[in-house]
Amino acid sequence: MTPSLLLIEDPGASRELQVLALESQGWRVWVSPDVPGALALLQAQPVLLVVAAAGALVADGTHLDALGRGLAEAGALLQVSAFPAEREALRPLGLPVERYLGRPLTLGALVEAARQVLPGEAGPEVRRPRVLVADDDPVSRKLAQLYLAPFRFEVALAADGRTALDLARRRGPDVVLADALMPGMDGFKLCLELRQDPRLARVPVILTHTVAPDELDLRMAHNVGANGFVRRTQDGDELVGALLRELRAGGPAYTPPPVDLSTEDHLYRMVRQLERRVGLLEQAERATRESEARYRLVVSGSYDGIWDWDLRGQAFYWSPPLLEMLGLESFGGTFSAFLELIHPEDRPDVMTALSAHLERGEPYDVSLRLRHATGTWRSCVSRGKALRDAQGRPVRMAGIIGDVTEQLRLYRETQEAVRARDDFLSVAAHELRTPLAALRLRVQGAQGVLRSGLKAGPQRLERALEAADRQVQRLSDLVESLLDVSQLQGGAPRLHLEEVDLATVVREAVSRSEEAAARAGCLLVLSPLEPTPGRWDAARLSQVMTHLLSNAMKFGPGKPVEVALESQPDVATLMVKDHGIGIAPGRLESLFRRFERAVPVRHYGGLGLGLYRLRRIVEAHGGGVSVDSVPGEGATFRVRLPREGPPAARD
Repeated sequence: MTPSLLLIEDPGASRELQVLALESQGWRVWVSPDVPGALALLQAQPVLLVVAAAGALVADGTHLDALGRGLAEAGALLQVSAFPAEREALRPLGLPVERYLGRPLTLGALVEAARQVLPGEAGPEVRRPRVLVADDDPVSRKLAQLYLAPFRFEVALAADGRTALDLARRRGPDVVLADALMPGMDGFKLCLELRQDPRLARVPVILTHTVAPDELDLRMAHNVGANGFVRRTQDGDELVGALLRELRAGGPAYTPPPVDLSTEDHLYRMVRQLERRVGLLEQAERATRESEARYRLVVSGSYDGIWDWDLRGQAFYWSPPLLEMLGLESFGGTFSAFLELIHPEDRPDVMTALSAHLERGEPYDVSLRLRHATGTWRSCVSRGKALRDAQGRPVRMAGIIGDVTEQLRLYRETQEAVRARDDFLSVAAHELRTPLAALRLRVQGAQGVLRSGLKAGPQRLERALEAADRQVQRLSDLVESLLDVSQLQGGAPRLHLEEVDLATVVREAVSRSEEAAARAGCLLVLSPLEPTPGRWDAARLSQVMTHLLSNAMKFGPGKPVEVALESQPDVATLMVKDHGIGIAPGRLESLFRRFERAVPVRHYGGLGLGLYRLRRIVEAHGGGVSVDSVPGEGATFRVRLPREGPPAARD
């Protein structure tokens, strides 16, 4: 019984050639474009081998379990032609793959893979086709022999047209492959001689050349009776495909050639054409050198890395900037080495995008994370495009990888800044609305007292005006904070430096805060203060002290607030300690940033600007501020100030 196999492949020229290649070995071939059709054929026909394109399997995830069962019931083996990315996508699906074949899959590789499973022809008495190869280039002859080796054809080699003609008359080949340009008798003359011999007139003749034939070549090939004119390619599939088609179709009927054919005229014009092509090649070589110089200049000045993937040889090139981007001294040079550098969570997306581009031509543009030599992950974008052969099969793919880690960081910071701004505007509106509402109530109460003319009117009016004054002061403080922060964004605060006793500044600030402390139920505990003179801005330091006290009373109501001042020869250290809710360790580092708060705004309010203003004022004096805290036990703020003032003032 004739061995049978099943191809699962999309319709097209590639599938047609695969069928011809397999049938040339005496095997029966069934074809299906998808998995459901293949299942029906498995049930109806005896099949020993199934060769499937990975794209057809990946695209149909619903019938793969049924395919596995069908293979087991039929006793058939499964071979899959796949790119490396497709292999990684198929392995988790549990298909019983006997062997993975490379992709693009050459006709010779397909036949060799099938021969590992299927028996050959029906018997040794079956005659194998004879192929005569005529080419003056020994490398081209050897390549043609390698292309045809998997098919087990009987191949004869000739170094010129005259030798090929003698071999053809003695052995009677089934097909002739002849180089169009050979010294002495070229391919055109050889074809003409064969057509003039009645015994060889029906032998198919395929002319070959290293470049694609033009209209003149094709017309001359037709005149001498050639069956085709093909270009020799790297994988040889175009040449092998033409040979298989002619073996299937047979040669033309014998007709006497026209008497007015002139190959000399055609050869003369071909020589002139080759001279023009040589000139064009020299120009192209110069343009290539210039283009390469521009390319190297652009790559050296770019932040992107270049990669180049040879899909046939599986070599994977990375440019030096790409290695430098990831801190690598070398790269494995394979697709597997590239996959190892991708974050495990991103690998499925990358392989899916690669398969979609190679199989269906969809754009390849993905985001991924690559492992740096330090073990960290860099956020990158990768774009690329495949180069395809005449049959539309991808043979090479190249592209760029750009490091966008810094851009993503800036983007996130921008988003965070926008969020903080929106929160600030919401809080600022609330903070301004509260004293305005209280002020309006006090004014309305005062108006009511004046209209009623009550005896107690003066006392009530006085209390209302005092309360209104406090709200006006609160509004004034809020507006001053906003204006001050706006100025601080443009640079360091301006200082009016003079000889100041810091102890006096602290006492006055504590004295002004006693009324607010009484309302909060806090006891202000002031340690003995020694005179601490220095070159400072008294008004700015008063703002620092006032904010530290209000902050302590706000987050530790009903508990004492301790104030101390340490004087050293070069530095004065101001300390304010509360016994309130404390600060979480994760919030200490960002506490002094703009709009930052240690607690939810809905519980304690505030603009989130006080500590930011405090830090900028202290830094303008050349000092620093720090905080120590234990959640639930309070916080201690320390402000260190150089007694000689900021460095600029000392200079």
